[in-house]
Parts: sequence; structure tokens; C-alpha cells
Amino acid sequence: MSSTDDRLSALPDSVLARVLSSLHLKAAVQTSVLSKRWRTLWREADGVNFDTRHYRDIDYDGAKLGREFFRDALAAVGTDGRCPVRTLSVRADSYFQNDFLQGIMRTSPGMDALLAAPAMRRLEELRMELTAEFCQTREEYELPAGLLPGTSLQVLDIGGCTLGSPGNNGAVFRCLETLRMVGCVTSSETLQSMLDTAPNLSTLWLEYVSFPSFELAGLEWTTAMSMRRRILLRCPNATVSVTLMHCHCSWTDGVDLDAPGVRTLRYTGFLEHFPFSSAAPSGLPANLQHMELCFCTSRCTCRLPSRMGVAEPRAIFWESIGRFSRLRFLQLELWVINDIAVQLEQEDRFLKVFPDLRFLKLKGSCQEDRHGAAVAIANLLQCCPSMQEFHLKCDLHCDPYAFPRRRLKVRQKNKGRAEKSIMSFIKRIKSGDDDGVEELAALKARSFHCLDHHLRKIRFEFELESLNCFEVKLTKFFVENAAVLEEMEVHDGDQIVYDHIHDKFAE
Repeated sequence: MSSTDDRLSALPDSVLARVLSSLHLKAAVQTSVLSKRWRTLWREADGVNFDTRHYRDIDYDGAKLGREFFRDALAAVGTDGRCPVRTLSVRADSYFQNDFLQGIMRTSPGMDALLAAPAMRRLEELRMELTAEFCQTREEYELPAGLLPGTSLQVLDIGGCTLGSPGNNGAVFRCLETLRMVGCVTSSETLQSMLDTAPNLSTLWLEYVSFPSFELAGLEWTTAMSMRRRILLRCPNATVSVTLMHCHCSWTDGVDLDAPGVRTLRYTGFLEHFPFSSAAPSGLPANLQHMELCFCTSRCTCRLPSRMGVAEPRAIFWESIGRFSRLRFLQLELWVINDIAVQLEQEDRFLKVFPDLRFLKLKGSCQEDRHGAAVAIANLLQCCPSMQEFHLKCDLHCDPYAFPRRRLKVRQKNKGRAEKSIMSFIKRIKSGDDDGVEELAALKARSFHCLDHHLRKIRFEFELESLNCFEVKLTKFFVENAAVLEEMEVHDGDQIVYDHIHDKFAE
């Protein structure tokens, strides 16, 4: 094919329309000047993307930008010969204060008029992201749930706004499969009403979602904190994946989930706010197999009245997680790993076995109590007899929720470590010199079924302080005791040491 051949024009209109669906509105419309064929082709694109970042020539006047922005948007979806819009993406961005964003979104006619346009009646996907550089309250725009096309909407992905009440129109979202809210405000009643009318919802993602309480708004702070309540969200039986991240705002004391069909859970928040409990009306999900958990403990946090007297972290952890015996994948991030350590005399009381678990990833700090970290790792090895892959990342970090925020001092990295050869590391691993017996006593005192029969891949990430640090000793332990190990990766903090170490170290 020669360089002068027009390969783009050889494509059918349906393919070109799909390409245009991925462009922002201005770029899609500008293609109409290319040729007679392209003159109306942009109208056949069933995906429309609006972005205020393409209107940067306007001064600090959000209302003025909003008028031009929504004028173009309404003209594009209302033009003659326009095919029904199936995918709508709206992004309003302010590099200034939130009043600029508010000026954009409160334009009339604006977002509400866009959703009410005839071309939107078969809308299947709505993605809207509102951001302001400073002072965003997430109340700059309220999206009325009653304006959404419940008979066709399959994906609702919104960020930085308020989800309003569906009103009295009795909207039913029978086609909704994915609901994602990031940095949003809504009432628990509004969200629950959507869940109740979305029988086919398979994926629920809530991240930094606040549930304001007007009852607590006028109270003194300490009184309001003591009166906070936990919210219960009932998910449809079809929901198989739930993500709940940072939803423990000042108005609530956590979110409980009643999701009997869920198979995957991603959770980030306080350990005592773990969203599943046996008190849920439908009980615990029987087939939960995949968990990605990022916990912080409250021992160094500002002690709110609702958290006074909470149980110790290890008790909460094993009581919360131990009930899901069908887990196959567990990713666990802690502030300090020894928080979940259970000593030998209390193992029968706390530990639970995960007989089907195949993958475990553990992340946290070992610096506070290395012996306790070894005990926690031993607990997990004992409870995962069929584990085939183990990842461990040892960090020096602080609890992001702690107040005051204690920061662990990170030792200045030795820039000369790069010259240490892999042979010196292997020599150290294979050496018989072992002064880590006390730190690894919990691991060396017993055998583990997964090490003897199943563990085939290990990945370690840590800050290499010395060739005799705790993490190196731990590496040596796994090399010596994993009988069927096939692959092992070791990465230090600079990622300059030993990218792949596998097939065990031969003499």
C-alpha cells in the first residue's frame, strides 16, 4: 500500500462513528469540514463527550463558560438527524475556587436540560466528573435521580456532585448494572431507593461518599459525634462486586452492607467499621471469594466517643475476616503487621482457617515489632494451608488517619548500594550465619502445610537497610522451607537488587 492511500476513508461509517464517539464534542464536530462524507458523520456517533477544559479562553466567569458550554452541548444533541445518544460523558473542571464550578453547573438551561433532551431517552451510560482546585463542597450541582432514564441506563458513574432524590416519578432502574460514586454527597434514603429499584445491579462502587445528617448539623461537635449511627445499605441479590472506600465521614459511624450475593469486596477504612456483620438481615455472603482490604487501626487516632472501648485490632480482624472460609484471594494492607498477631496460647480462640485460599498479599510495616510481624505471618501461613502465591511488601509509613500524624523516620537511602552485586546477596542468603532466631522464632518453631506442599511463587518488596535486616532473614526462611518453590522475586526500595530469583538457590 502506497503512502498516498487513504486508509481511514476505507473504513465503514459504523467504525468511523465509533471513533468519533471517543472524541470530545469540538473535535468531533470539526471533522465535518474534511469532506462531504464527513459532513454529517459526527451525528451518527452514539457517544458524546463534553469537557470544559476546551473552553479555557474564557475569563474567570463560570456562568459565562457554562452558558457557552451547555449551548454547544444542547445544540449538538438537538441537531437534525442526530442519532440517539447511548453514552454521555461530562467533565466540568475548575482550576479556581468552587464558585467557578458552581457558576458552570448552575447555568440555565444546563445539565438538567441536557439530560431531558429527546436524544437522551435511550441513554445507557452516564459519566460525569466535577472537580474544583479549591474548596469543593460537592454541592455545586445536584443530579436529580428522577431525570435519569431508568428504562435504559446501564452505567452511572458520577464524581464530585450531590445525588438528589428521585422525586415522585417512581423511577425504576431495571437495566442498571454499574453504580459508581466518587466524592459524592447523598442521603442514605436516596441511595437505598436506587438500590431497591435496580434488581440487576452487579457492581457497586462507593468512594469518599458522604451521607449528611440534618439531625446532627446543629449540635455541638462532641454531642453530634456520640449520636452518629451506622448506615445499612441493602444490595440486590445480583450484586457480585462491592467497593467501599473512605465512607466513614463525620456524619456516620460506618456503613453496613446487606449483600448476600457478593463475591468481591474492596474496602478501605477503619478496622472496626468493617461492613459485613452477622447482624445483616440476609446474613453474611456465602460465596465471598475475593477481598482487597486496606485497614487502619484507631489506637493512635483522635478518640471519638463512638470508638471508646473498641476491641483490640487482632480480635476485630479475625472475627471480621475469619467468617469467610471460602476466600480464594486476599489482599491485606495494615498500618503495622503485628496488629493482627495472635500468640500460640490464643490461637484456638482467634484463628480461622481459609482452606481454599490460593493468593495472599500482605502490606504493612514490620519496624515497630519484628517479632510480632513474624507471629502474624506465621498465623497467616497456618490459616492458609493451600496457598500457592504469597506477596509481602514491608513499608515504613504512618497511619493516614492518625492524629496527630506520627511519621516514622526513613533512613537516608545509601546511594552506594547499587554496586552491591547479586552474588553477595545470594551468598548471604545461603550462609549458615543466622542471628535472626529470636525474631523468626514463631516461624521456625513449626512447619506449615502450604510451605511443604503448595507455595510456588513468592514476591517480597522492602527497603534494604542492610544485608542482615529482618526482611532478608525472612527471605532466607522462605528459601529454605518452601519445598515446592518455583519462582521468587525480591525488590528493594530502589528496585536495584535482584529482580528475579527462582528455582531456589542451588548449592
